[in-house]
Formats: sequence, structure tokens, C-alpha cells
Amino acid sequence: MDALPPPRIDLLVHSPAPQPYVPVLSLLLEPSPPLKHLLAPQLHAYIAALPAGDKPRSYADLVDLCAQLLAQWDVEDQADFLAAHPRIGETKNLSQASAGEQGPKNGQQGTPGEVLKRLQVLNALYEDAFPGLRFITFVNGRSRAEIVPEIESLLDLSIPPPSPSTPEPRLSDLRAKLRVSPAGSAAWRAELHRGIDAMWAIAKDRAGKMGV
Repeated sequence: MDALPPPRIDLLVHSPAPQPYVPVLSLLLEPSPPLKHLLAPQLHAYIAALPAGDKPRSYADLVDLCAQLLAQWDVEDQADFLAAHPRIGETKNLSQASAGEQGPKNGQQGTPGEVLKRLQVLNALYEDAFPGLRFITFVNGRSRAEIVPEIESLLDLSIPPPSPSTPEPRLSDLRAKLRVSPAGSAAWRAELHRGIDAMWAIAKDRAGKMGV
């Protein structure tokens, strides 16, 4: 069953309370406690204080305001917010938007099992390399297999595909090669910002498909 379309932006921005923002922001950004308890109330208060002519006129404008507010949060809250997005390669408990973004496009076959396994390993390595973060990228029509080199490049790893002569490397061996960026370090913050920028690109893409 398709989700109901969100309310018109001119109705949303005149809401007397923050609650109506929660389902709309969840569609754009994936549901999470920081979205419900931090972003929605802050966004409502900010927009309510704006003059009528300065209120957002589109959902893309709304996403831009979310970005401005999120930039003022502690990095721990930003990381928690980022982690609401599903991992690349997950196949269960996906939102309708995420399932559509990660699923096959235009007659593509489903993702091969070996690709899903590779992504599972790479996600685990990424989360070891950047503690508290989750790998997020704007898929933009790419298949899951096309995302694999992007994660490997970020991790500075090149994992040969398994074959009879080169079996799948053990996760423990790959972890030994990782360059770990501790939480709060310059490299960790740079990756946090890259992931958040990707999240805004995803949200803008979703906003463009809402038809409101």
C-alpha cells in the first residue's frame, strides 16, 4: 500500500505544534529519536518565528532549514541522526523510500548474494574504522554492486572477488589492515560531514518525488 502524500508545504509550515513535522521528516530522512525529539521541535519553533514571507515554500527549502539546524548540534547527536539510515545492502525492515532506492531499477535483476555478503563485510569494517558512524551514500540509481568500490576506496581497501584460488578473506585479517579514525578526530568528522551531505542529497531527491 502506497504511503499517503505529505501535506502541502504552506499548510505544514503553519502547524500550531511540531507533531505534523514528524511523519514528513521521517519520509525525507528516515525516522529516529533525534528526528522526533530534536529536529521536529527545533524546526517548528524556527519556522513559527519566521515572517510569513520567509517561511519555506517547498520541501527542498525545508531540507535546507534542517541542514542549518543540524549543523548546530553536537557531533554525537549528528552521528545518531545519521545512523537512522539503513545500511547499504540491508534487505529487511526498510522504509518504502529506502527499499525503492536500494532495489532493482528498470529491469535489473535482484542483488546477487555475493554482493550482499560483500556489503555486509564492508559495512562492518566501515563501522570499525569510523566508530559510531554508518556508511551513507546517495545511490542515485546505482546498483548495490556499484557501491562496493566506493566503500572500499573510503576504507583504502581493495578486496579481490572470491574465487577457487582467492577465497573470501577473513574479516579479522581485513580488520588488521584498517586505519581507524577515533570518534571526534578530524578524519572522523570529515566522514560524518560527508555522510550528512549524502543524507541531504537523498532527502532532496525524495522531496522531488513527493509530488507536492
